[in-house]
Amino acid sequence: MKNPIFAQGITHKAAELCYDAAAEHLSGMVGREHFRMTAYSGGSRGHKTGVQSALAKKYLYDQGTRLSSRFATTAEVKDAHGNYKQRGGTLPPGHYYCHYVAHHHTFGECIQLMMADDARAINSPFSPHPILHGRGNDFFIHGSGPKGSDGCIVPAIDAERRRLNHAVKEFQGNVVLLVKNVSYMLPAELEGQVA
Repeated sequence: MKNPIFAQGITHKAAELCYDAAAEHLSGMVGREHFRMTAYSGGSRGHKTGVQSALAKKYLYDQGTRLSSRFATTAEVKDAHGNYKQRGGTLPPGHYYCHYVAHHHTFGECIQLMMADDARAINSPFSPHPILHGRGNDFFIHGSGPKGSDGCIVPAIDAERRRLNHAVKEFQGNVVLLVKNVSYMLPAELEGQVA
């Protein structure tokens, strides 16, 4: 697949990262910095360990072991009071532009992931039409916390995450992330779950 940076005619220098969702592996090179780390996405995975059982119940940690937590088409669902009913699945496949954020209101220092066109729907060889994943576009690479991930990427080692933040911040060009090896449900299996 052609890199969206070049497909859109942007001629800046580009760095490439890759997140293999099945292997839970984030790798690549930004400037002179090489990255190869375990990272989690979806289903509450990536939450801080050693938390109280009340938080485990509140944030549905048990959903991290369910197959649906591995699907890019599994949306985050909350009740009218903001309590989780279902945790969001893995980050949808495709390319994302990485933007350094110094002070996010929830995550602090992080990297915002902005969807390129090929990440807005899943192009599957098993479906004649793109599969709308209905996940929105509010994804980040952030540190672990009590909630874990609803699709964001959470590196296992915080020092590596901070090193990645610094590399993206300092890089003079575009940093593009490719998300691959993601599971999803076909439209017939979704039964109207996604608008």
